This record gives sequence, structure tokens and C-alpha cells, in this order.
Amino acid sequence: MPALKRHLLVRADLQSAYDWYEDQLLGLGGEFRVEFLRAYRKLNQPLLYAVRFANVRRLNLDRFPYGIFYVVKPDEVRVLAVLHASRDNEYVLAERRRTFSADQF
Repeated sequence: MPALKRHLLVRADLQSAYDWYEDQLLGLGGEFRVEFLRAYRKLNQPLLYAVRFANVRRLNLDRFPYGIFYVVKPDEVRVLAVLHASRDNEYVLAERRRTFSADQF
């Protein structure tokens, strides 16, 4: 199984989504977190999910309109972002890909 590496801003993505859902309904942020972790575990088989653009793949969460965006490298999976599916994410992902560094882990 390839190593999973996360961009430094993935934590902020998750916190933002968690906070928004908690503001909507107490406990919903926790449900989002559980759903994210369920999907994140699926990245042990990263090639199962489709390339969306520029070798960036997306694994969709089942209950929430979010995707885990990542790139597969020979020895690791680089998670770039967790973003709402209806947003224009190409610019954000290109920037994160450019700034992805092993130094941030």
C-alpha cells in the first residue's frame, strides 16, 4: 500500500466543512467527519477512482457533496484537498499541487 501524504491545507478544508455542517445541525459535522474517514480508508486502492483532470483523481463522499482530490505517485498518494463538489476546484488543486512538499509532514 502506498504511503498517504496530505497537503498542509487539508486539515483546514476538513475544519471548514465540519464547522459549516455543525452550524446547520448539531452533530452533523461529526457525521461528516465519520464519512470522510470512511472514504479516506478507501485510498488504500487509489487507482480505483477516476482521473478528473491533470492526473488528479477524486473520491466522492457518499452522504456529503465533497470529494477527496489526490494524485497517485509510485510510492505515495498525495491528498491535495477535500472540497465541495460544486465549486470550481481546478485552480485550487493546481496551486496545491504546485506547493505540495514533503517538508510539510
